[in-house]
Amino acid sequence: MISSFEGLGYGLLNDVLGVMRSEDGYAQPNRYEIEIGLPSILRGGKSGNPNSLTAAFTSLLPSAISGLGQGGNAGGLRNVQLRAAQVTLPGRNIETTDDVNVYGPVRRVASGVNYAEDLNIQFQASSGLEERKFFENWQNSMFNEATWNMSYYNDYVGSVSIFILDKNDKRRYGLKCWEAYPKTIGGNDLSYASQNEIILLPVTMQFRYWTVADKERMGVRVFLVTLQRQQLIKYQGTSQEIYQE
Repeated sequence: MISSFEGLGYGLLNDVLGVMRSEDGYAQPNRYEIEIGLPSILRGGKSGNPNSLTAAFTSLLPSAISGLGQGGNAGGLRNVQLRAAQVTLPGRNIETTDDVNVYGPVRRVASGVNYAEDLNIQFQASSGLEERKFFENWQNSMFNEATWNMSYYNDYVGSVSIFILDKNDKRRYGLKCWEAYPKTIGGNDLSYASQNEIILLPVTMQFRYWTVADKERMGVRVFLVTLQRQQLIKYQGTSQEIYQE
């Protein structure tokens, strides 16, 4: 005979199994995809820099990525994205400071927001290391090897989006990292002892901040941004009236 306590245990176990077997289930670290947003110069922008991204990407060898130099939607960029074997989902930190204007225990209040983490991605390398060429040429557009002058910031920054997928390949969570560019292309150890192994290319992307990219929260974000702008406009109007008086 099953006691009421045992029955409760079985009930909880069934609830847990039900959640695991449902369409929602749990998020799995191997179900994700990334999207790389090319810099504005490849989306029809113009630059007076002779070492711009347009010139850099057209120097790629004829391959699946060759169309990127003209800013087209070639399958090469998609191939690079699909070869992302590992990626770090970036976090966010709220900076705090001590509020000394209160008695008793110290109160720590929010003083700023920090997106200090880099975005680390490892790509499975093709036989011609086309993925490495892709990011090398991106980096080459950031400086001039003849004069060592640096390029304009807006010319070489793009974006990287990361999406978590459910078991039906539906995007359930997403972040978009803005003003991103390849800060570091990591090295690879080569060895005769390594057989049947794939070279993994580590790339560290620098970015400024991220915003939500999943549809479920995009509407909320748009509403909050609109509300903040309305409050700012109202505040500016009030300030002008006080100044005029």
